[in-house]
Amino acid sequence: MKRHTVILPLLLPRLTDHAAAYLVALLRALLAGIEHHYADQVHRYHKHQAERSLRRSAPPANRDDPPF
Repeated sequence: MKRHTVILPLLLPRLTDHAAAYLVALLRALLAGIEHHYADQVHRYHKHQAERSLRRSAPPANRDDPPF
């Protein structure tokens, strides 16, 4: 088994295979619940950020100047 170096603010305990699988499943279920609960807000945030980015990167429209 290869060892991986990971920087964590805490040391995780060694678990049995069953306990590790259960913990990962529990964390995924918790994350799915959080994502479902905040989905509308996250969608609004990303939409707002995309609109801001487009406004900042769009050149001012001057119809008298040719595009090149």
